Amino acid sequence: MYKICTVTNWSDSRDSTRRIAPADVSGSRQILLNPNRFSDIKVRDLTLVTSKSIFKFFDNHLDRREGYSVVKADDPVVSLITAADTAFHSNMITLPIHKNNNPDNATVDHTMNVDCIAYADSYNPDPTNHCWVVYYNAAFKRREVLTSYNIDQIADIAETGSTTTTTTSTTE
Repeated sequence: MYKICTVTNWSDSRDSTRRIAPADVSGSRQILLNPNRFSDIKVRDLTLVTSKSIFKFFDNHLDRREGYSVVKADDPVVSLITAADTAFHSNMITLPIHKNNNPDNATVDHTMNVDCIAYADSYNPDPTNHCWVVYYNAAFKRREVLTSYNIDQIADIAETGSTTTTTTSTTE
C-alpha cells in the first residue's frame, strides 16, 4: 500500500535541489509515496530519535539509469517496511484527472496500475481537494496530473477500494 510520509528533505543528483522548498512553513510536507520505489531504508540518527528514517527513492523504478533521490522522513523504518509488505486492495486504481491540469476544468476518470504511481504531492493552493500525481506509463514516460482527490483519499482507495474509510463495531 502507499505510505503517506512526512518528508523533511528530498534531494536528487539530477538537479541537486531540494524538492521540499524552504517555503514549506513547517519544514516538511506530507507526500504519498509508493514503497515499491524504496531502497536502503535506514534509521536516520541512532543517537537522536529512532522514529526518523532516510532512504533511497527511485522516481522511475522501470529504469534505474535515471538515478535515485535521497529522502529524509519523520517516519519510523518499521512503518515504511509495513507499507511495503501490505498488499493493495486492487492492482488498478481509478483517479479523476482534471483536463489540462486545470482545477476549473471537468475531470476524466483515468485507470492505471498502482505500481505505476511514484508519488502524490499536495503542494498546491487547495490541498484538501486536489493533489498532483506523478506516474510512469513506461520507462521515461513521466506524467504529472492534477486529480480532484487529496493524498488521504488516494491512500484510502489503494487500501480499501473506497475514498472513505468507515469502521463499525458491535457490542454484545
